[in-house]
Amino acid sequence: MSMPRTTSREILDDDAVSTEDLPVILDDLWRINRWYGGVSGSLRLLKRFFARVGRHPVRILEVGAGDGRMAHFLTQRLKKLNIEATFFALDRQLSHLRENRFSRPGPVRIAADALHLPFRPGSFEIVMSNLFLHHFSGESAKALNHSMLAVASEAVLINDLDRRWLPYFLIRYMPLLTRNRISRLDGVASVRQAYTRDEMTSLAAQAGAQSFEITRLPFFRHGLILWKTAA
Repeated sequence: MSMPRTTSREILDDDAVSTEDLPVILDDLWRINRWYGGVSGSLRLLKRFFARVGRHPVRILEVGAGDGRMAHFLTQRLKKLNIEATFFALDRQLSHLRENRFSRPGPVRIAADALHLPFRPGSFEIVMSNLFLHHFSGESAKALNHSMLAVASEAVLINDLDRRWLPYFLIRYMPLLTRNRISRLDGVASVRQAYTRDEMTSLAAQAGAQSFEITRLPFFRHGLILWKTAA
């Protein structure tokens, strides 16, 4: 039986958490991304990008970046692959960006609306997002993809959940990955409003890219690359 898509506002989206809860929730998110598909899936998409276009220096904008730990970590991993990347971490909530605790230099931090990115067209070779697209539905999901494509000169890389019952039950009834109740509630909501592969394909087809690729990523995730130029 397929899982129907159910939309909701996640608590962290509205910045409706206490100053005591926020660092714990961001730690929970980083733990999930570090060990369960955020880092490994995003690296897989980045390697696919560089396999196609070559290993030249790039500017990368991460949209919905939270506290920027993903951007910081990916910078270090790419450096080990002899790839020079300058990351820009963008989040709507300034409080999330202020919570970074990684060593300097970190990514450039920017507080802005992902649907109205304050950059000129083609400002970044890559625009990427992780666990972000599922927060948008209908016209807003289309608008997000158009917004990211507009400021990318080469590709948009999207790493997001696959809406399935198994990850839903794992998050709801086996809360081993999180220390905070809000993290678990938001995690369940994330799975319920994530996109299936067919739905992701439909969104990709409407994005206006020259071509796109969808692949399965570890731990119940999809990887989507929207290319600005044809293969």
